Amino acid sequence: MDKDKFYQAVKEFLAEAVEEPGRQALEEIGEDDDLFHMGLIDSHMVIRLVIFVEETTGTEIDLAEHEFEVFYTLRGLHSVAEGIPSS
Repeated sequence: MDKDKFYQAVKEFLAEAVEEPGRQALEEIGEDDDLFHMGLIDSHMVIRLVIFVEETTGTEIDLAEHEFEVFYTLRGLHSVAEGIPSS
């Protein structure tokens, strides 16, 4: 999936899942912004996000192949979706 389309799909997924005060920040998320430290995701949401990425891209993600923090950024999520190991 094209990187820009992927980023947009993830932002739309987060927009539906994030509480109202955090939604405005979604428009300004850069590809290296830490979604966890921004308060947009937590450990439960990371799992939902991984499932979303798997369903959207058709890529099976083996969590053991990646550092957990790779799932905190758009760039990291995209690299996982592209099958690039992070550890």
